[in-house]
Amino acid sequence: MSRTQPLHFKGAHFDFDISKDPIIYSILNLTPDSFYDGGVNTGIDQVLHRIETELTYGAKIFELGGKSSKPHFDDISADEEWNRVAPYLKAIQERFPKAVLAIDSNTDEVIERALQSGIQIINDIDGFNSQTKLDLVGKYKPSVVTMFNGRNFDEQPQTLEDTMTSFFTDSIQRLEEQGLDRENIVIDPGVGFSNQNTLEFDLIKMRATKQLRQFNAPIMIAISQKSFAKRLFDAGPDERLIPTLLFEAYMTQLGGRIIRVHNVKETQELVKTYQLFQDILN
Repeated sequence: MSRTQPLHFKGAHFDFDISKDPIIYSILNLTPDSFYDGGVNTGIDQVLHRIETELTYGAKIFELGGKSSKPHFDDISADEEWNRVAPYLKAIQERFPKAVLAIDSNTDEVIERALQSGIQIINDIDGFNSQTKLDLVGKYKPSVVTMFNGRNFDEQPQTLEDTMTSFFTDSIQRLEEQGLDRENIVIDPGVGFSNQNTLEFDLIKMRATKQLRQFNAPIMIAISQKSFAKRLFDAGPDERLIPTLLFEAYMTQLGGRIIRVHNVKETQELVKTYQLFQDILN
């Protein structure tokens, strides 16, 4: 997992050295309809206990989401999305004031409310594709995750990597023009986000992790429990952990450093096992 040059992910009150080792980024879906864990996090006390437990397993960032982004998701109003998140955010900030928090949203109004409430990281599945979002980045200077959303492009297998490279070149430039540094910007190849919705596209995006290292920016591994495992093994939502972990290890070896997951304990075991394996090789 070593790199030829230092790499950090930085933001308000955090600085993670990810040159060698990845960090764990925990998903806290607060929606009734998410593809894997919709309706699971149903109470504030439950979520607070989960965060407390996952901190002991090494989670560094906790991401709140108030709207599903699964294929053909049902869109909701900005008010409904924010009202799902706000009470949890307040409770988490009171109980864990030093926690590094993110929000998963592509809604202008929700992003603004999150920034006003002290959220440090904005994860936008649409890659900050509106001037309003860019203006908010310029005003608040959050750290960000910019994702290549293949649903917004007419993808072809032969040109997909070039399309992704062009997209991230443009997205990073626009974010840097708003005052962010490269180490504030995480890039996510968007596995599972495609109009084609095929294993071929998912594998191309996973392999592209190596090519995306050219940007010298943190790369997110966001494949937890996704449907590539269904297409490989006809695996249901509760049967996707092993292929998820194996492909996460593969993408880590290629240069991914921020592992966005539902299963924090098992991911910690993956990271420790991988570190041991690297020590044996060296």
